[in-house]
Amino acid sequence: MPLKIGLLLPRSTEYPAMSFDLLDGFRLNLKRLGVDFQLSTENIGFGEDPEQTHARAEKLVIQDDVDFIVAYSTSLNAEALYAFADSTNKQILFLDAGMEIFEAPPHRLCRHLTLQGLSACRVLAEQAAQGGRSVICSSSFLDGGYRSSWVFHETVNRLGGSISGHFVSHYTEAEFTVAPLVDMIQNSGAQAVLASFSSYLDALFMKGIREAGAPAKQLPFYCGPFMADEQLLPGIPFPGGEFQTVVPWSITLDNAENKLFVETLQKGKNKSANIFHLLGWEAARAAERIAAQNIAALDGWSFESPRGTVTFHPETHTAYAPLYRGRIEAGAQGECMLKIESTAEVTPDEHRAMHLSRPEGQYSRWKNNFFCI
Repeated sequence: MPLKIGLLLPRSTEYPAMSFDLLDGFRLNLKRLGVDFQLSTENIGFGEDPEQTHARAEKLVIQDDVDFIVAYSTSLNAEALYAFADSTNKQILFLDAGMEIFEAPPHRLCRHLTLQGLSACRVLAEQAAQGGRSVICSSSFLDGGYRSSWVFHETVNRLGGSISGHFVSHYTEAEFTVAPLVDMIQNSGAQAVLASFSSYLDALFMKGIREAGAPAKQLPFYCGPFMADEQLLPGIPFPGGEFQTVVPWSITLDNAENKLFVETLQKGKNKSANIFHLLGWEAARAAERIAAQNIAALDGWSFESPRGTVTFHPETHTAYAPLYRGRIEAGAQGECMLKIESTAEVTPDEHRAMHLSRPEGQYSRWKNNFFCI
């Protein structure tokens, strides 16, 4: 009898193939693992409507009679489904970019597999702030509504550095400008720039830096993990200057699991592997273990992934893996490309500290899932 798996998949105008890529990675690895499965999928839009998400999950349980659910959802929206897991006694594996702060305590029936966006931002900010440097924080209007900017700020201050300015860009191409940032670079006394942009805003930012010329490139840029997304970089001319980054994965990582992953995607779908394929691929490994035992069997469990060893922390109920330091530099045709330079291991204590971090006081944030705009 096949394993019945329900998937709650998002819509994204900036990554139109996002759900398809998640599904492709999931399905291809389940087949490779020899799992007999049946999939039921539901679209949850941008993820910001808890009633819609609840209704789709309810349909998977009542009508499709799934054994458990896999859902792409930030922590904010995932936590709204914890009560649903309780009422139905259904296990839920959540997938996410990892750009939000958890607020609810871990749930017995729910586990999280993320791309560790905020952990990458913390490692990046530690590099930018070394020696107590003064740093400019920059982000797009959209990316600034998640928690990367807070992690930048908290990390720089913790290491004895200072924030000399904040730049938030507009989100429309017609109004996008980096002029205020260039003025800060020239006049604030800063020694580095932390940047958080994604999708088309990444391209607009790099274009703005290139067109601004030498005055914009006087300082090193430390770029958030999704500025170095390898499916976007080839379409962006390299602006010149220094751009360091920290990422969860690269198609160029030299390990057997990554080679298998990349080759399977190319052969099975004629596609170049990306971060969404990766999340789906890893979810299949977790699903196999859930089916054989239960979701609690993920706690303390490790498996080999294209990005290295992935471990589910038994206290946080969230997985962590190595991160990778690299640079965005010029390719053969002048396009942006990612070059991996070293591994940034994430210890259990470092993962736990990041997971348990909380901003103080009142704060706001976007409700939609990250990338789902």
